[in-house]
Amino acid sequence: MKQIFILFISICSINCFAQNEFGKQSNELIYSDQTVKQLKFIVDSLNLKFKSCDLNKIYKAKSQTIGNYISLSGKQAEAAKRDLDANISFDNFIEKYPASEKQKDLLVVRFKYKNYKDVPVLEFNSVELNGKYNHRITFTGDYIKYEEPLKQSWVINYESGSKSNEAFLNAFYIKDSFKQNPLPAIYAKMIQYSDCMVDTSTQVFFQKAAKTGVRFSNKKQKKMEELENYIAQKTLRPAYNKGEDDEVFYKKVEEWRIIRGIKIDSLYKKDSYFVLLFNEAVKEAMENGGGDDDFEELVGLYYAKKTALELKRNRIVVGGCSMDDSPRIHAMNIAKLSAETANWEIFLRSHLDIMNDRFDRMSDGSYAQSGRKTYIKELEVLDINVLDLLLGISLRVENASNNHYYGNIGRLGRALAETKNASLIEEKMLNMIIDHDLDDYNRILIYYLFLNYNYNLSDKEIQSDNVEKLNKAVKTLPNYLVSKLVPEEKGK
Repeated sequence: MKQIFILFISICSINCFAQNEFGKQSNELIYSDQTVKQLKFIVDSLNLKFKSCDLNKIYKAKSQTIGNYISLSGKQAEAAKRDLDANISFDNFIEKYPASEKQKDLLVVRFKYKNYKDVPVLEFNSVELNGKYNHRITFTGDYIKYEEPLKQSWVINYESGSKSNEAFLNAFYIKDSFKQNPLPAIYAKMIQYSDCMVDTSTQVFFQKAAKTGVRFSNKKQKKMEELENYIAQKTLRPAYNKGEDDEVFYKKVEEWRIIRGIKIDSLYKKDSYFVLLFNEAVKEAMENGGGDDDFEELVGLYYAKKTALELKRNRIVVGGCSMDDSPRIHAMNIAKLSAETANWEIFLRSHLDIMNDRFDRMSDGSYAQSGRKTYIKELEVLDINVLDLLLGISLRVENASNNHYYGNIGRLGRALAETKNASLIEEKMLNMIIDHDLDDYNRILIYYLFLNYNYNLSDKEIQSDNVEKLNKAVKTLPNYLVSKLVPEEKGK
């Protein structure tokens, strides 16, 4: 057990402090030419299918309005709460409680969803602008009164005081009714295209999937553990010697891993006991779960890639630290196996997870994110309409399909900075920002998408020109938003 524990620690150390993104094929992509060929065939079929889809679905914007915000703590909070319950006007409240924090004319969006405990949540969120104005009030359980029309009324959050904490009150004053304007057809088509490409009936991981990682893992089944020990014995896996220098041991492990595959291949061809153990371990894993990267690699090589994919979909890898790349490696392995087995539904979701860096980590410092790539080229080579796909998962709507894929605005902006169609995406984003028929919330989201896109461009001259274009586009937004958006400066 000592040897296994030390090996476990070494792997964690390597993953956490020596982040390495995936290697590339001779075609400069992360998928082989044969895999790309298989995927392109599927994309061609989906593009044809999209042309025959019903494109008349009406998508409603997220429920949004203009509101004011107040917060107050201390002895006055309880009395202020009573006044809010009596629906005091905003101006009278400010006059009566001049010490309260106040911000006027914010874009307030209402969200309805289920949290990780599957409990319904109603959330009111004012949209952040230039690092300010972002406030959130959340309700679980009984929130029916806040689903009703709220024109000229308050959304209230109150926390009574205790010996260690002062009473606290914050609230939105809703100036006008929430609206859900329909999205123009051109944007509805983008959302429908994303749903056509990203299957909404599928998830990457099975519902029963267990969380694993470099710091913790599924308990190995008996036969799997016997197989692992037999491989260690036959391939002469290094044992940790008490007092041995860690770096020396790590080097031994790395050298062993280089030749491990060759030795296992020889075992599979010549050692009948190895084959027996392996087949029993596969049967056990299929029935009871369990497994890790090494075992699943063997299943893909010597049993069936579809089975290896199924085993991987039963494990959700959680990163042990900011620079732990194991969740991304796991997703990449799933994407490759899905592509090689023509499982498009799982492939694209897994690839988009990599692009959006959508993974659980115990910590996730921003300093670790620069080494994680976005891999937009891999999608462009498949003849997907990548720009419509990524814009479709950037827009937010109230009545999206169940399991619709929503992208991360920051990560998608970074991905678009690597597109081969730069001038086209710039034109599309700027046109969306100035489009008065598009709701305010989505216009602001595309504003941030453009900001992230421009920030990640390497050409400073293009960046500077884009800042001028963006500042011009921002002036077309409603006045209550323009007044809160500080113009971007050239060269920053």
